[in-house]
Amino acid sequence: MSATCYKLLHDFAAAEQQYEKAILLKYYEVEPKTYFFLAEMEMAQCKHDEAKENYQKYDKLAPGDPITKVRIESCEKYKETVEKKPTKHLMSNVVKLNTPEFDYAQVIGPRGTEMYFSSSRPGSTGELVDPITGQNYMDIWVTTIDKKNNWGQPQPLPAPVNTNDNEGTVCFDSRGKMMYFTRCPSQEKMRLGCDIFMVEKKGDGWEQPVLLKLKDHDSTHVGHPCISADGKSLIFASNMAGGYGGLDLWITTYDKRSESWSLPVNLGPSVNTPGNDCFPTWGPNNELFYASDGMVGLGGLDIYKATRVGEENKWEKPTNLGYPMNSCRDDYHIIYTESGKVERGFISSSRNGSKGENSQDIWDFYLPPVLVDVDIIVSDQEEGTPIIGAKLIIVGSDGSNFVMNTDANGRISLNEKSPGVRYVEPGTTWTIEVEGVLKQYLGTSDAFSTVGIEKNTRIVRDLKVLGIRKPIRLPEVRYDLGKADLQVNDSVNSKDSLNYLYDLMIEHPNLIVELGSHTDSRGSDAANLKLSQARAQSCINYLVMERGLPAERFVPKGYGETTPFTLTEVKAPGDTTRTLLTEAVINKYKTTNPAMFEKLHQYNRRTECKILSFDYVPKPGEGVKPENGTGTGTGTGGN
Repeated sequence: MSATCYKLLHDFAAAEQQYEKAILLKYYEVEPKTYFFLAEMEMAQCKHDEAKENYQKYDKLAPGDPITKVRIESCEKYKETVEKKPTKHLMSNVVKLNTPEFDYAQVIGPRGTEMYFSSSRPGSTGELVDPITGQNYMDIWVTTIDKKNNWGQPQPLPAPVNTNDNEGTVCFDSRGKMMYFTRCPSQEKMRLGCDIFMVEKKGDGWEQPVLLKLKDHDSTHVGHPCISADGKSLIFASNMAGGYGGLDLWITTYDKRSESWSLPVNLGPSVNTPGNDCFPTWGPNNELFYASDGMVGLGGLDIYKATRVGEENKWEKPTNLGYPMNSCRDDYHIIYTESGKVERGFISSSRNGSKGENSQDIWDFYLPPVLVDVDIIVSDQEEGTPIIGAKLIIVGSDGSNFVMNTDANGRISLNEKSPGVRYVEPGTTWTIEVEGVLKQYLGTSDAFSTVGIEKNTRIVRDLKVLGIRKPIRLPEVRYDLGKADLQVNDSVNSKDSLNYLYDLMIEHPNLIVELGSHTDSRGSDAANLKLSQARAQSCINYLVMERGLPAERFVPKGYGETTPFTLTEVKAPGDTTRTLLTEAVINKYKTTNPAMFEKLHQYNRRTECKILSFDYVPKPGEGVKPENGTGTGTGTGGN
C-alpha cells in the first residue's frame, strides 16, 4: 500500500524502495505485477537498463501483456533515441509561472496575450486536499504577457468556473468566446466521474457552465477537451466502455439543429492503445497531438503526433516527438505558438528540472531555424582575379529567383534577406547561371543543394569564368617527337586532355573556335609551322570524329615557333611579372640549368583555343553530352 501511495504522489524513488522490499519478501509470488510496478518506477527515473530486467521478469511470470512488450522495447531503444537521434529543440522551464505544486495543461487565450492553465497552487477556490495527489484541488488560472514577454501574476478564474471541485484542461473555440474545461468531483462525490463543461465568456465575466452529456455512466470519466477550429468536433479522453485500454480518445460532433452533441465514437486502434491515451490538442497543420503511455517511448506519458486521413475525423501513424520534447517522465499537452521553419510552444512535463521535486510544470520549447549561408565567388579562370559586376541568375526549387551582381570582390553573399527571412533555406536545390560579363568572359553554370542539411551550414561556390579576348590555354597534349599523332599510353592520355574543350563546346553550343598549336624554337621555321598545323588538325580530328562535334565549329591553325608563350608569375599581391619566352631568354639556361631550359621550351609547346564567334547554329540533336561523360586530364606537353 505504501508503494502505491508514493507512486500516486509521484515520489518514484520512495516507491521503488517499497517495491524492492516487497520483492525481497517474495510478494511477487502473490502479485507477479510487483515486478512491473518496480520497473515503472525505475523507468520514471531514467533507469532503463534496470527497468528492462524487471519487465522481463514480469513477462516470464505473466506472459502476453502487450504493455510489457512495449515497455521492454522502449527500454531497448531509449539510449539510441536520447544519444543518437535527439531533435534540435531547446527546452526551458517557465520559471515565472511554475510553483512546487502542479502547473500544467496550458493553452493560449483567444487574444494571444493570455495563458490559461491548471494549477494546485495555494489560493485555489476550494480548501480541500486531493487524497490522491496530496495537494489542493485544481483550479483554472490565467496570466497575461506584456510587450516585453514577461508573464504577469497568475489569477484563478472566478466562480462559476472554479468551484470546490477539480477544474482544469481547457480549450477555446476559434472565436475565443466559448471555453471547454474538465471538472472532477470533490472527495464527497467520488462515486461520480469527471465531466466536460462549456462556458461562454461575457465581457470580463463568465456565464453559467453547461454540462456536455457525453458519459455512458455516472462513474465514467470524460475530460481533456479538444475542440476543432470550426467548433463542430470535440475530441476528449475517457474510460467509457468500448475502449482499448485505460483512457482512450473519443470524438463527438455538434448538431446545430438539435443543439446537442452526438454519441461519442472511439478514434480506434490506429490512435488508441492498451495504455492511457489522453490530453489531445490540435496541431498547426490540423494534426492530432496527444499523450500516451501505450506505445514505444521514453517513459511515462510521451507526446505523439498523428496524421489526419482525408477530411474525416480519422488519424493514423502516430509518431513519437522524440527527445528532448519527451523525457523518461510524464510529458503531455502540447500547444504551438509558432510553427514552420521555427517552432515555439509549450508542453506540460514532470521531467527533471521542474520547480517541485515531484511536480508537473509548464515548459517552453524552441526549435531554432537551420541557417544556410551561401557565398558565390566569380573569378578569372586563368589569372584568379575577381570579376566585378558579373550578372548571376540564382533559381531555387522552392520557386525563389534572384538576379544579382558580384561586388568589388567578385562575390555575392546569400545570407539574411530581411529580418527573419533567408535567401536560402534547407531542403532545396539551386542552379546558378553566370551570364557573359561585359563581353569579356564566357558565362558558366553551377548547382548546389541544401537537401538533408540539418545544422547551420556555410556553402562556398567558387566559379571560374574564361576570358574571351585572349587565348584559352588547354590542358597540354603530348605527341611523339616530330609527329602529330595524339600520344596515348600508360602514362598519358592526350585525348582525355582534349575533353576539357569538348565540355566547353557542349556547354556553349554556339561557339566557333580556332584551335592553334605551337612548337618550341628548335627545328626549322618551315618544319615547325607544318608540324604545328598537323597537330592542330589532329586535335580537331579527335573532337570531330571520335567525340562527334561538328567540324564547322573549328578552325585549325599552326603557329610553329612564331608566338612565344608569356609566362606570368605572381610573387605577392600586386607584384606580378610577365616574361616572353623567346629563344634568347630560354637559351640562358641551356648550360646553367638544363632542367629549367627544357621546362621553358615545354611552355612554348602548347595547344590553345581562341574564340572566334558565337554564330554557330546547332542542328537538331547537336549539343547534347553523351551519358557516359568525360574526364578532364592534365597531361604535360612534349614536342
